[in-house]
Amino acid sequence: MSFISPQKSSTGTATLIAVAILVHILFIWLLISGLAQKATAYMMQPMNASMIEEIKHIPKPEIPKPKIVQKVYVAKSEVTPPISTSSIQATTAPIPPMETPPPSPPAALPAPVVNSAKIDMSGGCQRPQYPESSRVEGEQGSVTIGFLIGVDGRIKDNKIINSSGHRRLDLAARDALELCKFQPGTENGQPVESWAKIKYVWRLN
Repeated sequence: MSFISPQKSSTGTATLIAVAILVHILFIWLLISGLAQKATAYMMQPMNASMIEEIKHIPKPEIPKPKIVQKVYVAKSEVTPPISTSSIQATTAPIPPMETPPPSPPAALPAPVVNSAKIDMSGGCQRPQYPESSRVEGEQGSVTIGFLIGVDGRIKDNKIINSSGHRRLDLAARDALELCKFQPGTENGQPVESWAKIKYVWRLN
C-alpha cells in the first residue's frame, strides 16, 4: 500500500520539472552571458582600435605633376634643288691617259780590251826535238796545246786541245813548250789569268 496520496505526488513531480527547467534556463543564460562578454572583450581590445585608426590614416597617393615639355622650333633651311647628272656629264670630258716615255736604253759599257797570254819569244824558247822513234816510223802532224798562264806569267795547267794523232809527238811538244816563258793575258791593261793556245807542226824534212 502507498501512503502517499495522488495529489501530493503530482504536485512534487511538477515542482521537480519546474526546478529542472529553471536550472536549464539558468545554465543557458550563463553560457550566453559568458560568450557575450568574451565577444565584447575581444571587440574592445586596443589592437583593433589601433588597426582601425591606422587604416583611417592611410596617406593619399601623390599625383605626379605633369612634366612641361619645351618645344624647340628649328628654322627651316632652304633646300637647293639637286643637280642633274646630265649637266655634269655634259660639262666633264674624259682625261686622256698620260703617255709615259719609253725607258731609255742603258748606256752601253765599252767592251773590255782583252789580250790572251802568249809565249815570250825574247826568253829564248827552244824548238821541240823530233822524237827518234817517231822519225823512224815517219810520224808527223800538228798539235795544239793550251797553257793556263797566271798573272805572274807562270804555267798553272795545260791540256791537249787538238792532237797530232801520235801521242809521242804530242808529249814531246808539250814538254818542250813548258820550258818557255810566257806573258800573262791582260784586260784593260791589267794582268789576268788566261789560256794561251800554241800550235806546233811536226814535219819530216
